[in-house]
Parts: sequence; structure tokens; C-alpha cells
Amino acid sequence: MKFQVVLLGVLFCLAAPAAGILDQGVATDKSAPRAQRSLTGCVDERGGQYVLLDDQMRKIASLQPAGPDKEVFAKHLGRRVRVKGAQSSGPKGTFKVTGIERLSGNCGQAK
Repeated sequence: MKFQVVLLGVLFCLAAPAAGILDQGVATDKSAPRAQRSLTGCVDERGGQYVLLDDQMRKIASLQPAGPDKEVFAKHLGRRVRVKGAQSSGPKGTFKVTGIERLSGNCGQAK
């Protein structure tokens, strides 16, 4: 009985690193979800696309909704917000938004 317990423990220890190697392969896959983070700034519309601007009204990122509602950002135009999501696998500088929170204060005029 003790031998079976020891053998089971050894097999478990050998299987754990192998599982880690497989997980690393999945993490490098381009289809894997990217790390969630948040950005804070002002919502604006430029060239028919919603963007997030910093305090000096410079573009931080283009905003892309995670869902089908393309006009989700319209009600936040000119407002300071915190968007949650991840960097999109599409064009560089595009942020795929999964959540948006309105913060106090408005934004200045774009330069």
C-alpha cells in the first residue's frame, strides 16, 4: 500500500511539469486571449472611429467594442472614462473594450 502511494506521488510530480509545458504552448497561440487591463481617458470620435485621448487630447488607443453594439461609445463622447479590456489582435493601437465606466469630469477641446 505504501508503495502505491509513493508511486502515485512520483507520477503526480512527473505529470505537473509536462502540464506546464503544454500550458505554455497554448499561451503563445495567437488566438489566446490577451491580458485584461484598463485605460483612462476621454472618448472622442475621429474619422468615424471612437478613440481614447489623454489629458493633452492625444490619442491613446482606438476603441473597439467586444460585442456587436458599435455605438456603445456614443453616449460617452466628451466624457472621461475608464475602459476595461485588452489590446486587440487587429490593427496596432486598437483596444477591445469589455467594460466602460464613466468618471467625474469632462474633457477639453481636441487640438
